[in-house]
Amino acid sequence: MSFRKTFKTDQVAEVEGVELEVGVNEFNGLPMTIRISRMSKSNKRYTKRLEAVTRPHQSAIQNESLDNDLANKMLQGVFVDTILLGWGNIPKYDLTGVDDDKHKLLDFNRENALALFAELPDLYDDWEDKAKKAASFREQDKDATAGN
Repeated sequence: MSFRKTFKTDQVAEVEGVELEVGVNEFNGLPMTIRISRMSKSNKRYTKRLEAVTRPHQSAIQNESLDNDLANKMLQGVFVDTILLGWGNIPKYDLTGVDDDKHKLLDFNRENALALFAELPDLYDDWEDKAKKAASFREQDKDATAGN
């Protein structure tokens, strides 16, 4: 065992992002993917944006009186602006629930991402977990995935 092998991450991938499969589009049978950067202090774009967004609310944060809905909206906005870099093959139906949208793909943009998270809050939790996990950005795991 080596701590380097266990904990060393690809610092470029942490900022530029990695592509992860997050499911299969049941309407075309192809993988759905997201491209995410790492949600950690090593990602300066993320930490700077988080600091800028939370700065006006520091007093409420320190007093643990920040409204949970506001906090979630702020975090999701920072996530969409700095962590979620793109997606592929996501059916528009997942956002709208309209049968006519089953074979249309959802464009990646800030508005659609935030609307998707509002519609499916557990999806945000899942993608946030993926962005926080060092395993998604480890050098050895990335190399193993590239060989497949």
